[in-house]
Amino acid sequence: MRTFPFGCALMLAIFTNTAQLSADEALHINKRIKILEQKLQNSKNLEDEIEGLKNRLEKFESKGSNKAAQGLDGQFPSYNRARQPQNYIGAPVTDLGAQDIRNQFPSYNRTPQSETFERSTATGFSRFFNPAISANGLLLGTYRSVDNDNTSAGTKTGFKVQEVELQATANVDNYLRANLVTAFEDTSTFEIEEFYVDAVITQDFSIRLGKSYINFGKHNFLHQHQFPFIDAPLVNLKIFGDEALNESGIGMNYLVPLPWYSELIFNVLEGDNEVLLNGTSNNQFGYLLHAKNLWELNEDTTVEATGSFLFGKNGAGTDNNSSFATGGTLTFKWIPSEKARYRQVEWQTEYIHSERETGVNADQGSIPNPDEQRAGIYSYLKYQFDQNWWAQGRFDYYGFEKALGEKDQYRLSGLVGFVPSEFSAVRLQYNFLDDKLTRNEHQVLLQLNFTMGSHPAHNY
Repeated sequence: MRTFPFGCALMLAIFTNTAQLSADEALHINKRIKILEQKLQNSKNLEDEIEGLKNRLEKFESKGSNKAAQGLDGQFPSYNRARQPQNYIGAPVTDLGAQDIRNQFPSYNRTPQSETFERSTATGFSRFFNPAISANGLLLGTYRSVDNDNTSAGTKTGFKVQEVELQATANVDNYLRANLVTAFEDTSTFEIEEFYVDAVITQDFSIRLGKSYINFGKHNFLHQHQFPFIDAPLVNLKIFGDEALNESGIGMNYLVPLPWYSELIFNVLEGDNEVLLNGTSNNQFGYLLHAKNLWELNEDTTVEATGSFLFGKNGAGTDNNSSFATGGTLTFKWIPSEKARYRQVEWQTEYIHSERETGVNADQGSIPNPDEQRAGIYSYLKYQFDQNWWAQGRFDYYGFEKALGEKDQYRLSGLVGFVPSEFSAVRLQYNFLDDKLTRNEHQVLLQLNFTMGSHPAHNY
């Protein structure tokens, strides 16, 4: 009889405690809701403040641009002052916005720069057409085992500034791109190496006007800091001279619609190469045809073959004397796309033959034919064996054909290069040269190659 009141009391106590706990939990949840609502309100206040600051910044930039434009108006003729944006094809590019600029470039002529157009906040004008400027320096130390008593030798033991090259590249407008390259050799001789304008006419056809290194073979169009070895191949020096085939003229480039990469180049040249051309009349031009084909064997390997033919007049004897040169190259490249990331192999071989008529009859008694025929070959192998290290070897030979009084020559070269980045390289090269004239020569060359600024990418 006593247990019933005790059980009722116990149940009442448990019920009362449970009710109390539920009330405390509800109070806690209510407080938490208020805290979160306050944070949400603070977040909205921050968003409003950020939006207000953005509006103020835009107004400030707009005023600055207007003032700058007004200040510039007085410095330009009235017909060349900035106008309001024009939304038609062909409108002045400095007056257009980012999307307008991109739309003005044909799809086949758009570049990463045209897709990431920037407008100067100081002047309101485009920075896209400002030239990309760079400077390249070559510092060279040389040791020769012979001819050290000759202070006037072209190549001599010692240290020198091999070359300083300044380059400026920019888009002129929607369809023209210009390139200017100047160089100081030995800090004393200044020259304009290249100055040309490229015009993209269609997706597959372009025109080049101006002065440039001509696409004969694979080595001729390289600048000195792009050479695979510190010095040029013997056959290139003998046939085209120290300045290479560097000519003014007009060139046409056509991408042939084939399943593989195929390119045809035709040039009409001034014809003033000091060794091979240099005719006696102003209308004696040089003509060059160059064909390039590249096949992808797989995702890591390519094979490239080129053929070149050059024809023109020379200044020897009568004005009817002709000169011509033919050449062919074969290049194999292995660049792994995934595995062996820092491994590369490149093998290249080039053969060049030239003939320069002199106008003398070869059948006059025992007099040998003085017409100058020259021919030679080089072949090299480059191997990247670590992230920053290269090992290279080269064999070049001149003398398959040679001019009267010349001797055949061959050279063996080995090179080790440390390349910490695309902007610098330290290269150590050894040459063994046999020119059949003096005793065999040993050469050691140490070169520092560095670039400052935005240097354009090199050809593949």
